[in-house]
Amino acid sequence: MPNKQLANVRNSAVVDSRTQRTKTALAYALIQLIQESGSFEDISVRQILQRADVGRTAFYSHFRSKEDVLHSTYEGMFGAHKEQLRQHTSAKPRLFPVSEFLEHLAGARPVIVAFRKAGLADDMKSQFVGYAADIIECRIKDLNLSTTVQPRLAARMLAAALIESMDWWFDHESIAAAEIDSAFHLLARSVSAPPNSHQSAVSLPIRS
Repeated sequence: MPNKQLANVRNSAVVDSRTQRTKTALAYALIQLIQESGSFEDISVRQILQRADVGRTAFYSHFRSKEDVLHSTYEGMFGAHKEQLRQHTSAKPRLFPVSEFLEHLAGARPVIVAFRKAGLADDMKSQFVGYAADIIECRIKDLNLSTTVQPRLAARMLAAALIESMDWWFDHESIAAAEIDSAFHLLARSVSAPPNSHQSAVSLPIRS
């Protein structure tokens, strides 16, 4: 019986690893095609499959469309930063790793520029707000913060302000990423630490 369970665990790990490789290959293929063609609408699923060297059956076992592949790239990016926050909870009780994410965007500048040229700016910002709001809401709950409005609304408002600030920073970069981080958490304090609150709450740092 133990041997059978061990075999199942190994098989599951192999399947998970293969699935991740497939998803990664498809994501990279789509990014390359967007950079090369300057368009998202003109890219077909067939082109993505050929570039990634992935079969149609494998594609449709994970995604319904090329839009799903696109959104999975955003999800993967934010998932990594969400995990990063969880690993450093005690060191920096922040709502979002702003400076790290900005540095990531700066390193991916050619990709971001290509996405914008391909007409994906609005979709990208909308998706980013959604993922950022999810992370912020989870952090509000994890840190037991009290808020002046409902946590979900507070998270959405802060996420929208954050992404708008990031968009501006990307075009200017006249302010250090750490300063944007500090400014965001200063703003967050205004909704996450209301005056005269009797709830036990963690104080967010002004500086990252």
